[in-house]
Amino acid sequence: MNLLPNSKIYFIGIGGIAMSAAAGIAKQAGFEVTGSDSKALYDPAKSVLDELDIDYFIGYSAEQLKNAQVDVYVASAGEDLSNPEIAYLRDKNIEIYSLSELLHALAEDQLRIVVTGTHGKSTTTAMLGQTLQTIDDSSFMTGAVLAEAKRNFHYGTGHYFVFEGDEYKALYDDPTPKFQQYHPDILLLTNLEFDHPDVFNSIEEIQDEFRELIDKMPDDGIVVYNADSSDLAKVVHTSNLGQVSFALDNSADFTVSNIETLPDKTMFTVNRKDPASAEYSTEQYAINAFGRINVYNALGVISLLRTLGFSHEQVQDGLDRFRGIKRRFEYIGQTNGGTGAKVFDDYAHHPTAVKETLATARLRFPNSKIWAVFEPHTFSRTEAVLADLSKAFESADKVLLAEIYPAREKKTENSITGQQVVEAIAKNHTDVQLVANKNEVIEILQKELSPTDVVIVMAVGSFNTLALDLVK
Repeated sequence: MNLLPNSKIYFIGIGGIAMSAAAGIAKQAGFEVTGSDSKALYDPAKSVLDELDIDYFIGYSAEQLKNAQVDVYVASAGEDLSNPEIAYLRDKNIEIYSLSELLHALAEDQLRIVVTGTHGKSTTTAMLGQTLQTIDDSSFMTGAVLAEAKRNFHYGTGHYFVFEGDEYKALYDDPTPKFQQYHPDILLLTNLEFDHPDVFNSIEEIQDEFRELIDKMPDDGIVVYNADSSDLAKVVHTSNLGQVSFALDNSADFTVSNIETLPDKTMFTVNRKDPASAEYSTEQYAINAFGRINVYNALGVISLLRTLGFSHEQVQDGLDRFRGIKRRFEYIGQTNGGTGAKVFDDYAHHPTAVKETLATARLRFPNSKIWAVFEPHTFSRTEAVLADLSKAFESADKVLLAEIYPAREKKTENSITGQQVVEAIAKNHTDVQLVANKNEVIEILQKELSPTDVVIVMAVGSFNTLALDLVK
């Protein structure tokens, strides 16, 4: 990529949460930025672009490019030849770059830290990024909006740039996983399970991608990984790079004991192994988050930063400033004008994430009736993980299940149905019900909710706004 100081960058699909963040980073880095999207933009993308005075077109058209005098074109992975701008550039043999290629170019002079894994990568990236921002004004970009910052990125002057690593293809015609194109110097691996059956056929294929990612790192690179994830450990152990392990259940370089859940935070002890003596020292930490999954997220951050030489006080100060991200056990409010049931919104769609989210709710509200409203995401994923999904709702008292959100997939006569998912869950749960739409959920809850109940909405599709609708 020939990214010169005065380059003009054009983003095709600028309204996506990642694309708008990359556009914002490029603008703050001093480049001229513009772009286009298929429809009107919404927050957080709209606010980011408006606040940074980035102009963009609504609607795709080859005419917009003919006299644009653009130096670098960047496209969302979701755009293909059906987009007239993509078709025009391909016809003219003009190079189209991926989001990850651009971000690598923007971060080439910094130490690049990539956070990836099946679960927790958005929260871990945000937690790590904000902590490093606090320490030395380092930069970061993640896939979810930070609760207080109202953005999913920060562009600073520090030594590090933290990226959330995505295993999806870089462009419509380039199957390279995005995380490969960041070329990390440091890698933080949260866990590894089978996911994305529309891209991978087996856990072994995903392991191969992670193994290739590690193999391409520099000789002095560092891999920080979750030793409780056996499929992940198998990958890491084949590498000769410097390795730092963390775990809650197994022996590791960093482990945890004495987890204590308080009304406003979680406290725990971190046990750190001395590489020379193999003896452990202890440090106390606190996070403004709850549940076992967030202890994992924090432990990965702590393990990496303490290995890099940052002090306990610096790390804790950064963790103190982290107030969570949107749609990760996010408290939305209460029903009945603020006097009714508590409502939380969450992005969980993989069985492990669903199970951990509900376990966190049960931990925080042990005496409440917990309602799980779940919208399965894509036919392929739902069918592939159905056995685990059927066991993921044990911490909920009542499950309301929506029809499957197809996302980029098309329904066929052989596609799995919501009724099949309900029947699978019913083998392990006594109270699960299929619902047709959001209105039916609202009607059920208006009739049956009590003020002490807790509602957890887990959706990524048409039920996305349900938590807000319930509070309203």
